[in-house]
Amino acid sequence: MKVNVKWLFIMIVAFSCLSAYTVSAEDSNGFGRPKAITFTGENQNWLVVHQMYLIGTEVKIQTQINYKGDDEKIKNRPLLHYSIFDEGTNVFGTFSLNHSNIYQSEKTECSGCKFLDKKKEVTFIIGEWEEYEERITLRRE
Repeated sequence: MKVNVKWLFIMIVAFSCLSAYTVSAEDSNGFGRPKAITFTGENQNWLVVHQMYLIGTEVKIQTQINYKGDDEKIKNRPLLHYSIFDEGTNVFGTFSLNHSNIYQSEKTECSGCKFLDKKKEVTFIIGEWEEYEERITLRRE
């Protein structure tokens, strides 16, 4: 019985030490997966940063889209459509540049999205269903 109590004490001390360790958003969670990942990509007209956060079992996303071009028709459109897709995730959205060159989304829950920590790249499409379409490969940092 003394041996079991000794091992129980060692396990409690070890667990206490591990649970006191704090992690940042970039560190991995308890299952060895990162808590946050970032995909970036650009072409002559656009710079896109797409972030995914794993919070428990939920996935949240945040996207920043910078327009680098000079086409006034793009800047003045009331809405632009975009999508980010991969085998496990399809994100669709609309945004307006509001006469500026930057759109920044809020961090929102992504229902049905998979956390793409095993992926190296995803495809970003802007202008889909409109007069033009541009595709950008976003690579994981």
